[in-house]
Amino acid sequence: MKIAIIGTGRIGGGLARAWASHGHTIRLGVREPQGSDAGAFAAELGATLHPIGQAAQGADVVTLAMPYSALEAVLEATGNLAGQIVIDCTNAVLPGWSLKYGHTTSAAEELQKRIPEAHVFKSFNAQGAENLANPEYQGVRASNFFCGDDPRGKEILKQLVEEVGFEAVDTGPLQSARLLEPLMLLWITSSQQLGTRDLAFKLLRR
Repeated sequence: MKIAIIGTGRIGGGLARAWASHGHTIRLGVREPQGSDAGAFAAELGATLHPIGQAAQGADVVTLAMPYSALEAVLEATGNLAGQIVIDCTNAVLPGWSLKYGHTTSAAEELQKRIPEAHVFKSFNAQGAENLANPEYQGVRASNFFCGDDPRGKEILKQLVEEVGFEAVDTGPLQSARLLEPLMLLWITSSQQLGTRDLAFKLLRR
């Protein structure tokens, strides 16, 4: 698959590394490719570095892994992403670590309203970047939750989540992002309380 990853920070970089290792064509989207320190990272992965709009053009999957504050500029560059799978990894938080959106909507649902012809999914927003490199704990795969409305897109999301090394857990329609987005705050507060970033969520079943 051709996967565009917008943002080359710890989340975007971790996903790029995992998916490149499975043979996907990775396009890294940054505001100014010329002079970007992401060039060496792209070369290491065998990926290509592009302006944001060019990276997204023609990609099978567009992954939004930049800070939420950059969303407006990113959408201005990408356009409506019609027909494309869009993975929203962002976290819409306000100062003081409170959610911008509560349980009556979510950042992912608001994004879907902005790009109604795209297939928006929520995933990879509620774990430390360390888990992208190694999601196993004593031989047990951590769970990574995802949600969205497009059936074909769900099959692709499940594959991509598993390629990173997680157990993929489908939590239903995009509306479930109202529940997944607060998980980021739970991960952060748990990490602070326990004094470690080496933790992850796991869904157990009988």
